Amino acid sequence: MSALEVNSASPAHLEIERGAKRPRLLYLITRAERGGAQMHVLDLVLGLRERFEIEVATGEVGFLTDACRQHGIPVHVLHHLEREIKPLDDLRGFYEVRRLMRAIKPDLVHAHTFKAGFLGRFAARQLRTPSVYTVHMWPFGQAVPLSWRIVAPFCERLAARWCDKLISVSQRGAQDAARYRIGHPSQLVPIWNGIPDHPSRARLNHDGGVSCTMVGRFSEFKDQRLLLRAFARIPGEPRLRFVGEGGTEALAWKLANDLGIRERVEFMGSRGDVSEILTQTDVFVLASNLEALPISILEAMRAGLPVIASNVGGVSEEVVHGETGFVVAPGSVSEFSEALQRLLADKSLRIGMGRAGRKRFEELFRVDEMIARTEAVYKQVLTERFAMR
Repeated sequence: MSALEVNSASPAHLEIERGAKRPRLLYLITRAERGGAQMHVLDLVLGLRERFEIEVATGEVGFLTDACRQHGIPVHVLHHLEREIKPLDDLRGFYEVRRLMRAIKPDLVHAHTFKAGFLGRFAARQLRTPSVYTVHMWPFGQAVPLSWRIVAPFCERLAARWCDKLISVSQRGAQDAARYRIGHPSQLVPIWNGIPDHPSRARLNHDGGVSCTMVGRFSEFKDQRLLLRAFARIPGEPRLRFVGEGGTEALAWKLANDLGIRERVEFMGSRGDVSEILTQTDVFVLASNLEALPISILEAMRAGLPVIASNVGGVSEEVVHGETGFVVAPGSVSEFSEALQRLLADKSLRIGMGRAGRKRFEELFRVDEMIARTEAVYKQVLTERFAMR
């Protein structure tokens, strides 16, 4: 029996643990760079590959395609699937996506990120293939370019009609969907991000110099320059490290020089050893203009670090203000500086908040829970589609 025949088989074949043939699942995502959405997809791929036949498609070669190939997961690169809005290339991208779906005949398509989500859901609708869309960040609000603010809400409302379920990685994301009238309430499923555990822990009980670290791509959505301005107000010799790369990195370098703190700031580039870097950190910081439920914060909580983060998106669902860290107003240099001074000056507070964050991670943000809830969505969609035939 082919993977496609699962859709027309008996209901027993939809019981994935019992079925002789695994349903075929296509993950579709726009970019392959090292980022939260890509790590999320990889965790799902690795967690579900024993119960599904999985293939991955993306618009470029990068972290995600390399990782999938290392684990023997089939990968497809669709060269016209791009993040930027380019009507002609987007039309070509749509035909690439549709050709791929016609070739591999997935039983279910799970699309991630805006462009792949729009084109993937449209192609799946044309081919009568069930689909699920995970929104990692709604492209709305003042932090995104005007063209996106104008086009994206309409596109998301339209594309919601083409899919079976909408997964939001935060409660805030589900609330925003309702506020912007995206999808029917019955389609929306909030599932918090989760990540695998790791043995590495921050070594906070030391008497040497202290440091803080921000992990995130240098882009218009992050605010490394605000963090630099806040850090410049901190007395003494603490250090600040940035992990990540991107288009705004040169501006951050220049600002560090202009502020006279360049010797205390380290730009580490894109790294694959974040968990180890965090063991040598005392405070984790994430200055952002737009977020959903940042995986970088979960990595910090997993390591037992206190967190200071901008109060955007679902950040307050991760960080409990005053208990596991501080949630501060986005764009506020003074609030970031005050929170930094308080934590960098108080070792016992750092240790206490780090332990509380670690406990919260263990209770709420483990990858197994995310995978189980996502798989339950897949089963529901496949079962309901079978019942309609």
